[in-house]
Amino acid sequence: KNTSLLGIDISTSAVKLLELSMTSKGFRVESYAVEPLPQNAVVEKNIVDHEAVTFAVAAALKKSGAKTKQASIAVPASAAISILVKAAPAT
Repeated sequence: KNTSLLGIDISTSAVKLLELSMTSKGFRVESYAVEPLPQNAVVEKNIVDHEAVTFAVAAALKKSGAKTKQASIAVPASAAISILVKAAPAT
């Protein structure tokens, strides 16, 4: 059973990666890495230079030596798409 998980944070200045595992005593940091991003790769929480961000994520993964392929992501509410579905009236 694989109990480790990757967390990846993409900010305007860097990609930060953290691999955590669950132990009987709590969480344990298995690996981590920080990879800088070129200026203006991410602007106002929007990825502008997809290639640069992809390269930085790949470099952080390689640097960290993370073994798990399971990742957890978060999307800000302002970037999420939600659909309200109304039920049809009963006939």
